[in-house]
Amino acid sequence: MQNNIRKYAGTIFILIIAAGFAWWSGRVESSVANHVQEEAVRLVPLFHNDPTIINDIVTNPIIQPTLADSLTAVFLKSAEQGGHFEVIVTEGDDTVYGDGSATHVAVFKVNTETVAGLRIICFTDTDPLLITGAWIK
Repeated sequence: MQNNIRKYAGTIFILIIAAGFAWWSGRVESSVANHVQEEAVRLVPLFHNDPTIINDIVTNPIIQPTLADSLTAVFLKSAEQGGHFEVIVTEGDDTVYGDGSATHVAVFKVNTETVAGLRIICFTDTDPLLITGAWIK
């Protein structure tokens, strides 16, 4: 009996360590996605109050007009519907608009209708969002 315990102790130890890493990794990625979602929700009213904020959050100035149009579309469409919108965040880049550089995609919806989307780079739950792409539906 003692031999069987020793025989499998290493394997059991490795499985416990692997499970711990899997749990920790999932928890960290979930907190980053929540951070991205919270910041994306805040972005619409912040932009409406001060459109110059997008100057500091884009990776390339060429996307500023599209980002501005996207955030304006979300604001106006949500204002028509009582000011409510939701942001759905997924990990990875967009398969249609992306080039693989984004860590997350935030899709803005008003009454289940997709209004706009953002390709975002954010690695930790304390990083600021960097917008690397935007589109309007």
